[in-house]
Amino acid sequence: MKASEMLYQLQTILKQTDPEIVTGEDWLPERLINLHQLDDLLFLKFDSAPEEGQGDEEGRGFVEHEIELIRQQIMEIFLEKTSLENKQEAILALILLAHEQMPSDVVQTLNDLKNQSS
Repeated sequence: MKASEMLYQLQTILKQTDPEIVTGEDWLPERLINLHQLDDLLFLKFDSAPEEGQGDEEGRGFVEHEIELIRQQIMEIFLEKTSLENKQEAILALILLAHEQMPSDVVQTLNDLKNQSS
């Protein structure tokens, strides 16, 4: 796609909203963080996307927006009207989930929980 065509489509969208530019799957978007031009090519850099062909090994940590999702979940736990012991168990469960699962699985689980509570 030429930049002029992308710009035209963006101008149409921007009349109604100001969305983040992402790539990847709906459930694990990778946000655009930088771009640069080399000759007639425009290179887009996204936040720590997994490498192609990694199979079951994800090989990356959490990216910025995933960390924000975890931060929001921890804040929700802090604000819950429940005992300190229940909050402790919820935070422990979150830590264990993050330790034992791949980052994409953790994000998927947190998104599922968020959607269930909505």
